[in-house]
Amino acid sequence: MNRIDEILNRIYDLMGFEKDLEFCEKYNVKPNTLSTWKKRNKIPYELIEKISQIENISLDKILLNSQLPIKKQDNAYQIDLLNVRAGAGEGVYNYLIETVDTITLDKSFFKTAINTDKVKGIQVDGDSMEPTLRDRDFVLIDENITFGTNGIYAIQYGGQILIKRLQFKMDGTILIISDNEKYESETYDPKENQLPFQIIGLKILSIQR
Repeated sequence: MNRIDEILNRIYDLMGFEKDLEFCEKYNVKPNTLSTWKKRNKIPYELIEKISQIENISLDKILLNSQLPIKKQDNAYQIDLLNVRAGAGEGVYNYLIETVDTITLDKSFFKTAINTDKVKGIQVDGDSMEPTLRDRDFVLIDENITFGTNGIYAIQYGGQILIKRLQFKMDGTILIISDNEKYESETYDPKENQLPFQIIGLKILSIQR
């Protein structure tokens, strides 16, 4: 079953829809548009977010089929989603950061235990990290890990929030890499570069849209 079919089936079950036409009429979607989404196996995240808000259904129920109650579970984590879109291309300015939702994920998703106070979910904006990360994917960032381990990080650079692959060099410089070959890499040298630079945290998990 395609990803979009899984999402639609969850919405249909939650709302009691039996036909695509009911969904289209409820959310003002043209039937041929829905057919195109199905063929492409893509559905706009904005629509899912709108349905979540209108129907008071959490995003994790729609996207991840979480049936866990809101209270804490011994076998699951509650993780905050922030209103942050990290630029995978041009940087994104986020002036007011706040929690907009919470998702429930089984602990089996993670290789080791995590501190949920330091792990936050943010959204990817742009294509510079394709094919590893796609536009509007969600990534979980561990704020406890900010140095030393090569990997994909959320960073604040020149006042913008970015999601990039970092390589830490022995001379103290940091190579900022876009996985998409269309974008050039950049070297950050703390001794020479005057732009504000901060590593927010390491990507530990991605959730495809």
